[in-house]
Amino acid sequence: MTRHTPEIIRIRNDNADFQLLETLGRNREKRRKTGLFVVEGVRAINLALSHGWTFEGLIMPEDTSLSRWGSDVLERAQAGKHYLVVKEGFELLTGRNEGSELLALLRLPADDPARLPRTPDLRVVLLDRPSSPGNLGSTLRSCDAFGIGGVAVVGHGVDPYSPEAVRASTGSLLSVPVVHFAGPKEVRAWLDGLNFPVRVVGSDERGEMQARAFDWAGPLVLAAGNETHGLSAGLRDLCDATLQIPITGSASSLNVAVATSILLYEWSSARA
Repeated sequence: MTRHTPEIIRIRNDNADFQLLETLGRNREKRRKTGLFVVEGVRAINLALSHGWTFEGLIMPEDTSLSRWGSDVLERAQAGKHYLVVKEGFELLTGRNEGSELLALLRLPADDPARLPRTPDLRVVLLDRPSSPGNLGSTLRSCDAFGIGGVAVVGHGVDPYSPEAVRASTGSLLSVPVVHFAGPKEVRAWLDGLNFPVRVVGSDERGEMQARAFDWAGPLVLAAGNETHGLSAGLRDLCDATLQIPITGSASSLNVAVATSILLYEWSSARA
């Protein structure tokens, strides 16, 4: 077996390599152009390894001994580059107060609807123009927990691969396929391309029926609206039904990540 020998890149000042790594953490356009994004944390990196993500590089502090876990990651990831960064520079790259042992530079997956499931037990969630990376990440975490096969961001919303969204998902972004549709027209084309009928149900605080009364059987797509404006007219037109969650008290509505999680629980419970 050929031994993997990564390229060693030492970063001791604010050079082009450091600027690239730093910009990937805050600039969506740079992530898109390079096809790269950065993740950190044991759970996220372990999920990336177990789900077959491509490691373009591993980033670590210079002159620091790695734990057994860190050494194992270096061996398993087969990354083409190892970035050794001076301590002060590494601390600028990590988003955690307590710091991280390693950061991983991953290759963005193809933004292709074919990554979504096409099986008769299809379970997909559409997120309509999400505006909060925290809500997006939390929703991805719930989708992972309740066995959703794929997630699509519809329209112009926050980047699922931003550090804030990845962190809020606690790594679940790396285990649930996420794609982007430009708008409802593209969603309709994807639905029409499936070789079996699929119902679309929308989440709406003024929905026509309560979630618990809905028949969750069969292949389904759940559409969750924008935090401020709810479902767009185009997505609403695709819905076969709209569901509401009855609430009491002085709250006027539920946070979109919370509401979607409740519906996912109802969906999962009904199928069980």
